Amino acid sequence: MEVVGWEMSAVDPAFCGLGCLITPGITMRTSSDAPGITSFTDEQLVRVARLFASDDSLAAHLDDLPADGNRRRASLAGTPHLEMWAITWPPGSTSGWHDHGAASGAFVVVRGSLLEEVHLPSGEKTTRVVTADEHRWLAPGLIHRTSAFGDSPALTVHAYAPSLAGARTYESAELRTDA
Repeated sequence: MEVVGWEMSAVDPAFCGLGCLITPGITMRTSSDAPGITSFTDEQLVRVARLFASDDSLAAHLDDLPADGNRRRASLAGTPHLEMWAITWPPGSTSGWHDHGAASGAFVVVRGSLLEEVHLPSGEKTTRVVTADEHRWLAPGLIHRTSAFGDSPALTVHAYAPSLAGARTYESAELRTDA
């Protein structure tokens, strides 16, 4: 299965502070017999995101924000069972409404702040500001939208298990198809 799609075209390989292990167009093995750890707890996802977030060289990329004002994603590492991403968030940028398919996830805010809006299966919406050094867990199928909060850019590190191959985007949270 080729891992292209969910904004892979926005990946900038030069952005990686720890070295990109996934690049656009690369074919990844997705079989269950792939080597390595095949599942992660929420706490493990946060710990690995914090480990990658501790790389001081990531912050330098805030000096080179995209001119178009959109966020930039860069793959930090990946296996069929785990994906690691760094995302820069210029002021005003947003992810749009999306889920992560069957993947669980966690993100850590390295710099700045994000506004996270969550659409719960009950139809209720919640909003939370996530600031530097804080983290969020993301359940499989959770529909949410994250946006840069405030006048400063933000930098986040994300961990997903398994891969984001089944991730979906939505025009609005009300378009939930599995409720």
